[in-house]
Amino acid sequence: MSRLVTLIVGEIGRSNTQRGRGRRPGGAAAAAVSGGPDSPATRQWSCQWAPDGAGPVAPGCDGEPDLTLSLSPGDAALVRQGQLAPSVAFMQGRLKTSGDNGLLLEVLAWTATPAFETALRSWAADPAMAKSGI
Repeated sequence: MSRLVTLIVGEIGRSNTQRGRGRRPGGAAAAAVSGGPDSPATRQWSCQWAPDGAGPVAPGCDGEPDLTLSLSPGDAALVRQGQLAPSVAFMQGRLKTSGDNGLLLEVLAWTATPAFETALRSWAADPAMAKSGI
């Protein structure tokens, strides 16, 4: 059975240290500050997750994801360059998650395998990912 995993890279993935210490505004002002999933500064991809790992990545998200991962653009670039492990980003609070925690553990374990390195290279070759700047 495959499940849907979504990666969001953008303002909503910013770490607490990047946000500053002040209170965040509510309502429409909060949407303007945070960017939100429809913000031009925010990019979103999804893939079907199978027991052997991630399937092909597609821009956007069709349907309700079982797991959502959120990263800042800078942290996403570090992951892509191999300078930040996703599990380290998660432990440091730089990778935000929502959804199925069991699936999260599967995804994080997969990112420590050679298959993840192969997937990163193929995703980096994808024109939609290359245009994103991460």
